[in-house]
Amino acid sequence: MGERVTAGPDASRASASEQEHEEQIARQGFSQIGVFDHVPVLGYREYWYPALAARSVGKKPVPVKLLGEELVFFRSRHRQIVAFWDRCPHRGARLSAGKCEFPGTLSCPYHGYTFDETGTCVAALTEGPDSGLAGKLRARTFPTARVRGVVFVWMGATEPVPIEEDVPEECFDPAWAVNTYIAIWPVNWALAQETGADPHEPTLHRVRLRRFFMFGFLSNFRQLPAYSRGMKVVEEGEKQIGIATAGLGPQQAFYPLLGSRWPRRVCWRFLPAKQAGVMTHTGKPYNHSYRLPSIARIDMYDRVHMRWSVPIDKETTRMFTFGLYRAPGRWRRLRAKLHFHTANRYQLIKGVNELEDVPVLERVDPHAPQKLGANDRAIIVWRRRMPWKSRDARRLWKKEG
Repeated sequence: MGERVTAGPDASRASASEQEHEEQIARQGFSQIGVFDHVPVLGYREYWYPALAARSVGKKPVPVKLLGEELVFFRSRHRQIVAFWDRCPHRGARLSAGKCEFPGTLSCPYHGYTFDETGTCVAALTEGPDSGLAGKLRARTFPTARVRGVVFVWMGATEPVPIEEDVPEECFDPAWAVNTYIAIWPVNWALAQETGADPHEPTLHRVRLRRFFMFGFLSNFRQLPAYSRGMKVVEEGEKQIGIATAGLGPQQAFYPLLGSRWPRRVCWRFLPAKQAGVMTHTGKPYNHSYRLPSIARIDMYDRVHMRWSVPIDKETTRMFTFGLYRAPGRWRRLRAKLHFHTANRYQLIKGVNELEDVPVLERVDPHAPQKLGANDRAIIVWRRRMPWKSRDARRLWKKEG
């Protein structure tokens, strides 16, 4: 095996023949591409990311860590939410330990240097009214925007793009209701992202005793294939790849090298299996997708289950789960909210994602050598091809070599 390419901006471009070889590998569905050979460990930087719920920012500054950067959020004089780097430019104290003592400002807890919403120092309290740093010293600021009750922050070093380019279009459509759930996952963002369209259901989600006491307990009796034929990429664009199921195997299969059938018993699964094909509101021939920078979504006819993995550090992810519902009208919005915060939240988000996916993911070593097979076609494309379509590749990696 040749030398692996370093992740992110240090990665060298493949030659034309190497690119052709990579495309062939992706089509056949086997590769030794690693999680971080091209994908940055701390995520893509030149994008908008959800940071926190707007309602969580009140009279006190709120610290939030994103992509390894420590930020602090507070409200401006006009109640807009502002983000600073969580370090005072005077002596490096944490601004999040300070106070919003004066309307629309944030004061450092160490020497009282006070900054307005633009990041300009408007007073150095311990240096007096005639301080020479007042009006000159500046805190590092981050552009913010608010969409459907969620505060987004631009983490890039270059000029921010319109937020509509990064946030899914349903969030700006008044005919769609948007509900949000936020949790911390003790896994790297890339692992959290890739599990969104990974065909692990036949083993990991086969049956759990606690499901008998949850919404959707009848799923324990539904027919489930012994194996999947993988997830294939059926559409590839500049922002996302569309993923569809390549096919499902029978309920029970004979494995020659084991000399046995698996699963051992299927007689109690009397309910018919769910249909593989799902009609989506997008009209696309797929219902799973990976979207830059870190979105995994499942589209259905009248709703979307979307996870946005926001890196905190190398081992932790702030997981934003969005329930997008086509819900014109007050009563349909109320029904959507009720469904998201009851059945969807406790059966899918908590019951499946947090109690079944996360315990396995946090024991996965993303740095170990990997050999991906035919079932991993979508992950191969995500790891090999999508990094070079990212905004980071266009704006940063070329400049940095």
